[in-house]
Amino acid sequence: MKRLISILSLVTLLTISTQGQINLEHTYPGVSAAYINLPVSGYKYYVMDVANSQCRLYNNDHSLWKTVNLSIPANYYLYDIQYVTENLFNADNTIELLYVSYTYNSTLAYYTYDTRIATENGTVLLSIPGGGYSYVYPAQTGSKLFIWVYNYAVSPSTVNTLVYSIPGQITTGSFDYPLDERVSVRKAFPNPTTSTVTIPYTLPLNISQAELVLYNVGGTKIKSFIVDHTFDNIVVQTNDLPAGMYLYRIESNGFKSETFKLSVSK
Repeated sequence: MKRLISILSLVTLLTISTQGQINLEHTYPGVSAAYINLPVSGYKYYVMDVANSQCRLYNNDHSLWKTVNLSIPANYYLYDIQYVTENLFNADNTIELLYVSYTYNSTLAYYTYDTRIATENGTVLLSIPGGGYSYVYPAQTGSKLFIWVYNYAVSPSTVNTLVYSIPGQITTGSFDYPLDERVSVRKAFPNPTTSTVTIPYTLPLNISQAELVLYNVGGTKIKSFIVDHTFDNIVVQTNDLPAGMYLYRIESNGFKSETFKLSVSK
């Protein structure tokens, strides 16, 4: 009887252990991946392949679904892919996306960015030289695309804001980035940086202020800044920091946003 009880206990423990495991499902080597819910085609994985200037989309079983070749200016490198969707920037149901590339002037130590919106067949719907950061805001009618155009070739650097009306409507859950109802922080630029860096962020309406915190890789707080709704980005001086890798995130009332890396070079 005791032996039977022991066997049953072992089976129960093994069952609980199996159900509670975190299992590696798939690896996308050499690329960064994200998950989206397309309005027509449903949930897909997508990856940003810098080496081949591609965005590849995969089914839920990780089989290849589509490959989108991206037009990149000469001597530029793919930096970011945003808003992978089917009907945000035009009226058809083909894949469309916004992507950013960059080049670095090693002599004068500044970055130049380029933002484009393209369809899955390579048709460029919009090209903005100097466009370094973009965001789609819900509006009373449709949605508004904001693109910030930076010129780091002059000192102090300049910025122009371009506002576009777009045919689609942004909806919660359609994309892989946090929307207005969440505290979020986005990729800093330029990154690596030498003297200053711009860090975009989003605060929901029910949070008036939050703290953007910069850490070293050992987890020690290096700098912190109060951010609010006055702006949607903050410019941080980095010329007083030693060269190396740093981490940054937004913190508010115990909430901590996703953590991003920042490289400081001299």
